[in-house]
Amino acid sequence: MAINNRKRSLVLSGGGGRGAYHVGVLRFLEEHEWIPGVVTGTSIGAVNGAAMASGHNSRSLWALWQGLHTKDVQKVNLNPLHGNYLLDTAPLRATLEREGWVDFERINSPEAAIHLRVTGTEMNTGKLRVFGNSDDLHPSQMIRETLTLDHIIASCSIPIVYPATLLNESLYWDGATVANTPLGPAIDAGAEEFVVVIMTPWDDDEAAAASRIQRPTAVLTPHNLLTAASTMMEWALLASFQADLKMFRRVKELVSLQLENARLRAANAVLQKQLSGEHVAMTDKDNDGIPDNLKNHKYHKLSHPIVVAPLKPISVEQILSYTLEGHQELYELGYNDAKRAWQAAGRIVNE
Repeated sequence: MAINNRKRSLVLSGGGGRGAYHVGVLRFLEEHEWIPGVVTGTSIGAVNGAAMASGHNSRSLWALWQGLHTKDVQKVNLNPLHGNYLLDTAPLRATLEREGWVDFERINSPEAAIHLRVTGTEMNTGKLRVFGNSDDLHPSQMIRETLTLDHIIASCSIPIVYPATLLNESLYWDGATVANTPLGPAIDAGAEEFVVVIMTPWDDDEAAAASRIQRPTAVLTPHNLLTAASTMMEWALLASFQADLKMFRRVKELVSLQLENARLRAANAVLQKQLSGEHVAMTDKDNDGIPDNLKNHKYHKLSHPIVVAPLKPISVEQILSYTLEGHQELYELGYNDAKRAWQAAGRIVNE
């Protein structure tokens, strides 16, 4: 990989036409020299992640988004009674191939810009599958294989709205169907610092978040079949992120215990050597409490994720709408929300 440091991971949620929000966040991170070595993405997050793995930065990716319109992504299924979807994603496939969004030769080569993970939901089993262009550092069920356009389109295949995608002789739906924010795969890949981007208002207080899920705001009131389905998925996905974050806290606690155990073992080993009259070097370059010459563990502290999210709900209509005006609004919103989250995490914002 061109970037071998997996320490930083950018986790990109789904959200369809709201994907320009991701790019605004990326612009802010780049301005603050926070460059991810791992990107995990679902749905439009998989599209943006694949673009980043192809070598795009926030500027070149923003240029692509400015030229992206609804007709470049989907078209109406003229015979909805034939098939189980309303919109066809054939235009998206053509756009990604034709307009230079992705370079799979690079994504699957040692020169890939990042370690990429994309998700899809196996339709027959309902299981979340994670596909990657490199091996994980920790035991996982990630499928390491040559990534193709089918992997990206599969991750974007919203049930009912878009057709399922055939991949590895199985049909797949959008990865967001069961996990909209793939935080777990980022941990498995070896990341220790995380920026998670979601496009639904988020409160880290679980009680407040649960209350909001039970009483959706008027802004998200559905007006038709598509917005009703989108609203339902919106709240379901927010609940899935709550579950992911709860899992993350448990993993973080476990890693802390493992680190403490490693420190105690190292201290005991040093004491035994000193009691036997042996000189022991005590260098500890990374200040983790364990002498460098006694390291034999693979555990690293996990930083609490910086969660970038809007303060107010974004219209669900924008999931299926791709307009320059909408992209510009979301791009700036993502940038400003990233700045706010950065400050809230105690980080210094460059002026």
